Amino acid sequence: MAVPRNTSDHTRLSRKDLPLLTPLTNTDSAEKSCPVPHSSGTAALQYELLDRREELAVLGRLTERLPDRVSSVVCIEGAGGIGKTSLLNAWIAGARDRGLLVARVCGSESQEGRPWSAARQLFDSLLAALSESDRRALQESAAARTLSALSTPPGEEGRACGDQAEVSCQIGESLYELVVNACEMGPLALVLDDATWADQASLRWMHSLAGRIDGLPLMLVTTRRCGNGQEAAPLLDELALQPGVITLELSPLSPGSVRRLVQDRMGRRADEQFCAACHEACEGNPLLLNELLRVLVKNGVRPCAAQAGRVAELNEHVLEKTIAIRLARQSKAVMAMSRALAVLGDGTQLPVVAALAGLDPFRAQEAVREMRCMGVLTEEEHPRFTQPQIRSALFRAMAPEKLAEEHMRAARLLRDHGECSEEVARHLMLTQPTGDEWRIAVLRDAARRAAARGAPAISARYLRQALTESPAPQVEVCLRAELATIELLDNPTASAYHFQQELLLRQDPCGRAAAVSGLAAALCTTRRTHEAVTALRQGLAELGESPEHGEWRLRLEAQLVLAAWQDGSSASIGTELVKARSSRHVRGDTPGERAWLAVCALHVQAGHGTAEHARSLAGRALRGGMELDGAMLWFFPPLLLGLVAADHPEMAAGWLQRMADHAARRGSRRLSALASFGLGTVAWHSGHVQEGLGHASDLLDVVGRETPERPALPSFAVVANLLLDLGATDIAHDILQAHPTDSLVSDAWARSAYLLAHGRLRLEQGDAGAALASLLECGRYQEAGPVITPAITRWRSYAALAYAATGDRASAIDMADRDLDLSRRWGTHKAIGISLRTLGTVTGGKRGLELLSQAVDMLEHSPARVELAYTLNEFGAACQRLARRDAARSSLQRALVVAEECSASCLADRVRGALPLVGGRLRAAKASDARRLTPSERRVAELAAQGRSNREISEALFVTRRTVEIHLTSAYRKLEISGRPELAFALAQSATPARQDRALPVP
Repeated sequence: MAVPRNTSDHTRLSRKDLPLLTPLTNTDSAEKSCPVPHSSGTAALQYELLDRREELAVLGRLTERLPDRVSSVVCIEGAGGIGKTSLLNAWIAGARDRGLLVARVCGSESQEGRPWSAARQLFDSLLAALSESDRRALQESAAARTLSALSTPPGEEGRACGDQAEVSCQIGESLYELVVNACEMGPLALVLDDATWADQASLRWMHSLAGRIDGLPLMLVTTRRCGNGQEAAPLLDELALQPGVITLELSPLSPGSVRRLVQDRMGRRADEQFCAACHEACEGNPLLLNELLRVLVKNGVRPCAAQAGRVAELNEHVLEKTIAIRLARQSKAVMAMSRALAVLGDGTQLPVVAALAGLDPFRAQEAVREMRCMGVLTEEEHPRFTQPQIRSALFRAMAPEKLAEEHMRAARLLRDHGECSEEVARHLMLTQPTGDEWRIAVLRDAARRAAARGAPAISARYLRQALTESPAPQVEVCLRAELATIELLDNPTASAYHFQQELLLRQDPCGRAAAVSGLAAALCTTRRTHEAVTALRQGLAELGESPEHGEWRLRLEAQLVLAAWQDGSSASIGTELVKARSSRHVRGDTPGERAWLAVCALHVQAGHGTAEHARSLAGRALRGGMELDGAMLWFFPPLLLGLVAADHPEMAAGWLQRMADHAARRGSRRLSALASFGLGTVAWHSGHVQEGLGHASDLLDVVGRETPERPALPSFAVVANLLLDLGATDIAHDILQAHPTDSLVSDAWARSAYLLAHGRLRLEQGDAGAALASLLECGRYQEAGPVITPAITRWRSYAALAYAATGDRASAIDMADRDLDLSRRWGTHKAIGISLRTLGTVTGGKRGLELLSQAVDMLEHSPARVELAYTLNEFGAACQRLARRDAARSSLQRALVVAEECSASCLADRVRGALPLVGGRLRAAKASDARRLTPSERRVAELAAQGRSNREISEALFVTRRTVEIHLTSAYRKLEISGRPELAFALAQSATPARQDRALPVP
């Protein structure tokens, strides 16, 4: 029979292509989400056929052309459970109603090793579809007799029968002749469902048949999972790429179709959020969606927004059950490889997985091929599960004892293969302790590596596991010391416990001194300062006065002073010790000497000397560098803030940035909080208000996650004071409302900070009486400290303003005079300027105006630009009250300029409101460029310009993603750009010089 060749090209149709390439009748956009009706469809089938109208239309049109002897080959592709078989069911039911003969067979894994099994089943299906007379005629044909003679009897698939190639050719020709004969009896469709699993001989015949059907009333239809099985059945790829072949790619269900199905199964009032959660969970897969809905209904879940979270929870069990059933049907080799990969984890090298599974390389490769065909492994070089639920399903199927045994085997295997100690330790963590020395060594090394890469919590877990191995006493003491040091910053309660246990094991004096030092630091961090003082005094008594222990004695004495001052009730112990050792000369060459210099600097900063003396001591203490791990860390934050109080913020900025960088590398939130508070204070003092707000936001993110067992450092009170300095009164109010002073423990430093913040807030809110009470109580705590200098806590300035607000002008002037006297003794322009401003404000009149003028002159020489802006505003208001409009206008205009330079928006808004009252005109906003970016905004913008995501930037800078978004938004506004694509050019155009505050100063 001569038939014309079809010269049309291969066509691949996805959902977006179907409406364009297939003209449809009686179809519009409103019907696309409707279930497709068919004569034999059930309700469940209709659910699965949502969004399949276009595909059915293509199959229907191809069926209509068969009587005209227009043949076609259709390949249907889609993910597992996407509805390929359901689509065939719907089409076949309608096609049979129109008289189409359909022979259908479904591929199975049992066919792979049996040549011609799929073709023989397809022939049997064809015979079953024919009438009695047609069936008899086909069976009696010469082709059928030849096929019967050549077919291999069951059970003899591997036996040769003459020349195997010649036999295969004859079988193929006989089958082709039978198909041609069947087509004479009516239009015919041959359907091979799940062709991935069909035997190679049948697939080769289907491939050959596809090229010989032109002019026959015949449709060849195959289905397979897209993305899986290509390596196992390359003939399917070749078949799909033949000219004239139409490939239908089944897409997931749309959100609208999922919503219709959810509403039909669970109620018409299903919430949109609940339906969206179902769509996200099943990813539009009809099979998984139906199973998920069945489980949701069974568990009594209501389709409301409040229960949307249950969808993901129950979906995990649905997927695990589906995966477990599929894997249970596989060969022993596949199950062994699956379990081994589940234990070892994705991305493990194949030889290692094979060794754990107990398979030789060839059988392991075969198992991987089978698993890829199933769709449980990706096509990557190293084995990787396609879904995380596969591991969960495998773990649930294994008994806990068996799982622990497998992890133990994996640990030994990885150790023998020279894998990183952290990889080995990951498995040891899931086994029972045995006390083997190699386990302890691996866990210790893994802990060091984890700490070095900024994962202190993981490092601590490894060390705790090592302690459960019952190590020898000399090993246990080292483990306790390492664990206590790791936990010191972020889990000080546990750190204190381990230091105490270490002390019980230590015998050598220096080792015990080191443990006491760490214990005291942990106790102070948890505000158990009185216990810290007791431990330090006992440690000093044990050391004695021996010169060989001089370094440790210096360290413990410095810590004792710091702990006593923080305790409040023991403050006199620290002060007396400093005075007794005042003649001690130290250079700052050792950690102990630097700690003692820091204590002396803090003593001077408290009001027992001048700012210049404090700066000199701080410079000597910092010359040898900072210890950013261990007990000595706690000396440096107050020391650096003292440099700010001494009008040297540029000296502190570099050290604080180094602390922030170290916190990011180490992964310490507490250390990051300390650095954020310091950087915020420096930013405020240097006139960068927006940057200060950014650091305050970072600080709140960290502090807000603290618990009573892990108290916040810096405290909420410190955050509130910083926010009040920055003009963020509303946020400070919310913080202090949530944390009243009644909830405080007996911590002198924290309580006085809270009282100061409460007093300032009440004063801002107009409640002068309550403000004065809080401020005077704060003063009592400060003087008991004793902290005298206003540079540290300016409670006298605020108390003077509170006295004035209550009408007690005499007390206000007396308090302000005392504050000014102490500021002059301290000797910085900032302290003196603020005290002059306070005295001028409460004095009033011409004398007050003179004092305010002196305050302006003093602050002109100070780096505290925001304080200058506040003082200029106050001076302008005083001039206005005395009817000196010209002076008032000039001062307010200058105040506005300085406030805008500092981005002090609250103050700038206040000044703008006052300027028109004295005849002033509002100036135009200054053009923005990259030189106006704050250091934090600049750092974030530079990383974003390099292509970093917000998540990567937040991890690199140890801030929240919200903070990154705030800084980027501010940078876009200042640079006058719309987004990231313009960042690199905008930053390059500005040619901003290197910032001095980023350099590390050498005092």
